[in-house]
Amino acid sequence: MIDSVTPTEPDLAGLCARFESLDDQDITDALQARVRARRRAEAEDAAFMRVLHSRIIDANRGYVNGATAEIGLMLGISGRSAEYLVETGYELTARPLVWQALHDGLIDTAKARKIVALLDDVPDPQRSDLEKIAIGYATDHTPAQLHRRLIRMTCDEDPDEKQRQDALTRRHVSLILAGHGMAYVSVYTSLETAQAFMQGIDDLADRPACADPYQQGEARSLDQRRADALTGFINDHSFWDVTVQVQIPADMLMGVETKGADLNGSPCTRRLALQLAWSPDARWTRLVTDPLTGVLMDTGTHKYEIPAKVRTAVRLRDRLCRFPGCTRLAEFTDTDHVIPHRENGLTHTDGLVCLCRHHHRIKTFENWRLSTTDTYAHSITWRGPLGTTATTRPHDYRPSTQHHPRRGRIPQRD
Repeated sequence: MIDSVTPTEPDLAGLCARFESLDDQDITDALQARVRARRRAEAEDAAFMRVLHSRIIDANRGYVNGATAEIGLMLGISGRSAEYLVETGYELTARPLVWQALHDGLIDTAKARKIVALLDDVPDPQRSDLEKIAIGYATDHTPAQLHRRLIRMTCDEDPDEKQRQDALTRRHVSLILAGHGMAYVSVYTSLETAQAFMQGIDDLADRPACADPYQQGEARSLDQRRADALTGFINDHSFWDVTVQVQIPADMLMGVETKGADLNGSPCTRRLALQLAWSPDARWTRLVTDPLTGVLMDTGTHKYEIPAKVRTAVRLRDRLCRFPGCTRLAEFTDTDHVIPHRENGLTHTDGLVCLCRHHHRIKTFENWRLSTTDTYAHSITWRGPLGTTATTRPHDYRPSTQHHPRRGRIPQRD
């Protein structure tokens, strides 16, 4: 039987007082005991996740992707975070030596995953021998030291550079919204390319003519000059028009001190929104929203005869993929029928939602169900293979509304 814990009223002051009463040796022993307990729990969580994922797959007609998505709904975490937990479960339980070391408290989950991942292409029995060496090394070395040691070990065991070729196939560039009108651009590429990139950026940053888009001059740090140099380089070598979507309330344009501006789906300040909105190259689209729900009702036209206009309206309404917790921008999603077209689903804004390709597929092919719970507010309820449900609503254009569009609850059985 699985142990359960009854929630108790937290007593932070009493807890801190109890810790402060410990002498130096006792508090050190307590820390080590807590670390061991946490690592043991993480090892057991890995086994639990593997079993849970397998059970959802069985309920999902054998499909894998939707199983991970339901775990995300259960825990109230993103799909990527759920994937991390599931991958950890499968990776660690597939390597008994590494799992046992985690369960015994010798290493933490990060080191365990590093050992498993970097030794993945080494065949047995060499792999088991290397795991023993790596575990012994990991107990009293940092993750960075362990990483370098594992790389050396795998290079010695990989004369044909198979692992390097596999790594090269995963090169990519990604964009992560950071709020306040900012974002991260991440590049995963070969070391020699990355070093050439940084050397080129440093050269541009050191030049007196380094781009200075924000007029900060010599007050900039090296990192800021690097970012500005990259911006200037891209602007100088761009041969395409870049579209940045700014959503700004009409009363803000008229000078009213209101809130609610967005930049490409990410909240931004009133000042930045006005600066972009009044730029010479700005092009306008009228958005008519419902004053009660804040949902987009119109995009400046009353007839949707051209499918492209329908897609634009749905994307402007939803702003993101409508799967709970997904942050994929609507401009990179598919426009899909809530009710399948073959079942008389409407090809109209009321019958369409934005779904990224991943969640479009799990809706179409897997044991997930969608229902419209409130057509007027465009509310969509998802139901997973084990019965987990969550409701999403489209973007709320009301400036002052604290809107929480994604809600989930514990699985319910019919």
